Amino acid sequence: MTAQQCAETNWHTRGVADAWSGKYLSYADEYAAQCAEYDTQPDFKQWRKGYLSALHQQCPQEKAVELVANQKTYTGPCLADAEFNKTLNMGAAEAKQKLELQHIETRLKEIQALKGSAKNKNQQDLNWEEYQLQQELLDIKGTLQIADPEPLNKFLFKKK
Repeated sequence: MTAQQCAETNWHTRGVADAWSGKYLSYADEYAAQCAEYDTQPDFKQWRKGYLSALHQQCPQEKAVELVANQKTYTGPCLADAEFNKTLNMGAAEAKQKLELQHIETRLKEIQALKGSAKNKNQQDLNWEEYQLQQELLDIKGTLQIADPEPLNKFLFKKK
């Protein structure tokens, strides 16, 4: 940037343009370094305001949900948008819980298959592991708000 550009730039507009061109929030450091050569300080408050307003428009929460649904890792400039980042993190946590749910259900099926041929001591160990996994399953289903979480092994939860 020239001395004149540093002094006369509409920093709000520049922030909007930078967001739409895919620059990261840290790009403001480039302006600081360039304008420091001319003893000028960019109006970072206006630049950031323009940048974040444009970023919020181009980074809808639906985009974050789509990224999580497709199990894609995202490292782009939208992470500077607080709502986008929050949605992305919540979605990632939910996806992790769903994966954990699948692992538990798979292990419970394995236990069911093993119990038929297990000896008495191993039978008790398998029953205990099954009970613990059932508890985890119910907790995760409750967190994910899956309607009517029902244990796979109903005899462990019989009402007396």
